[in-house]
Amino acid sequence: MLTAAAGTVALLAPAGPAGAQGTEQQRLACMTDAMTLCAGDVPNTRRIELCLRRNYARISTPCQGVLDAARTAAASPDTMGAARYGR
Repeated sequence: MLTAAAGTVALLAPAGPAGAQGTEQQRLACMTDAMTLCAGDVPNTRRIELCLRRNYARISTPCQGVLDAARTAAASPDTMGAARYGR
């Protein structure tokens, strides 16, 4: 169960080979929140991410930062190209 929750941040990290798995810091930032608030959604990482977003006000500040950064990266048109072309 912990391994599945640890993969949660894979969807929160910027796209591309380097960000596909998320960093250890990103995984750790949300693991406790995922296990506490979203245990019923494990191992479905997409459902865990949606659960964390639904419970944004209840999750830890570090996990909020990861979610915010993922949203900003997803909104940036340069994110995909930069990751894809190594920029």
